[in-house]
Amino acid sequence: MSITWNLIWEAHPDVFIARNWQECPDDRKKANRLSPQFAYFMGGETTLRVGIIASSSIVREEEFLLAGVLWGNRLSNGAKTVIYYVAPNFSSAFLDGVSKIGGNISARAVYWREKLTPSLYLIPQERQSRMSRYALGEERPNWKRWGQSLNPVAQQQLRIVNMFFDSLACRRVRIEVKPQHIAFLWGNFEIAEVRRKGKKFELNSKVKWLKDNEQISRWQKHGWVDASDSLNSEFCMVMLQILDHLESLEKEGKLRTQDLLALWLHQGDRVIKSLWGSPWPWPWLPKERSENSVLELGEWYFYQGNGQLSVICPIFEKPLLKASQSVLLGCVLERSLLLVYAKDEQGNSLVWDGRVHWLTTTSIEEDLQRWYYWLDDMHKFPIWTLPENWKEKGIYQLDCRTLMNNSLMHKGYS
Repeated sequence: MSITWNLIWEAHPDVFIARNWQECPDDRKKANRLSPQFAYFMGGETTLRVGIIASSSIVREEEFLLAGVLWGNRLSNGAKTVIYYVAPNFSSAFLDGVSKIGGNISARAVYWREKLTPSLYLIPQERQSRMSRYALGEERPNWKRWGQSLNPVAQQQLRIVNMFFDSLACRRVRIEVKPQHIAFLWGNFEIAEVRRKGKKFELNSKVKWLKDNEQISRWQKHGWVDASDSLNSEFCMVMLQILDHLESLEKEGKLRTQDLLALWLHQGDRVIKSLWGSPWPWPWLPKERSENSVLELGEWYFYQGNGQLSVICPIFEKPLLKASQSVLLGCVLERSLLLVYAKDEQGNSLVWDGRVHWLTTTSIEEDLQRWYYWLDDMHKFPIWTLPENWKEKGIYQLDCRTLMNNSLMHKGYS
């Protein structure tokens, strides 16, 4: 059943600073490239524009947040604009995100309770400062803790597996320890895994990303530790062949953009190291499948150097939506225990400066800069652009562009 929003607005005249609301028709939504899943209303006068974006349910809050600022931008035309977000419920991160909207647009959140009278409740802005911290899931186990439930023989065999893959670090193999398995990766490509099987474990190559069935069959190998405390030679040889294959794809320029970038960002060499330091593995795993924010944060890149933690968010598609998501995830980090528990390998505390660095290309940069006009503090989201020839030459330079004194200041690092 459709909701007659205008009747709700008329029944709650004191919630908003405007009246006589006009709904944005579907054809105008389409013309203005507004998401059709939300309802949009306008009110106010020439000196102060007022809008409402309403939804009976929200699946993805980043879409709702973005749609609201886009609607405010359409209404504004340079004038001060107030946007009200109306929905049955909001996450704490969304309420924090609403408080970060600035420039010509200010935003408020309103609860809609369909079966209550009154059914609209304006959320006080000061509520934000009283919200509790977010938990970032459970701490990722290390090798020793992961192997504690194995029998003694399996624990010794696991140490041998660890030594073998440690020896491949020079070929950019990295390790991710998860509750039930340990993944061995080259960039985004998982090449092997250890999986728990009761008091023992199984070691296998992982080549599902290959497209050639013959290669898959040839390189699908089981690994084990023999009587001489060594990994079987067939498995070791397959690992080296897989790495040779992936390295040849890189050399021939056949890796996808996201796979090439992931490889270099995980490695953290050259200008990345000089700017932000060494890669810092994301140390948390979600306790439940519903903890999407923990999963999504784990897809970002983190670096530590000189006691500082830097947070990097690559954006190469859907820039406005990805930026909206990063604003909300940045709020999760701000309200998390990250500042308390972030440590380097030596156990020293790391300090995050509250910034999320957007990493992108010059072709996408302009879209991201639009968000600067909608943020109260744009300096928390500096934009870094890759050189035009980064795929051929590597990440040898990054340009940072940020808005200062209403003009773009350019600073290059090499």
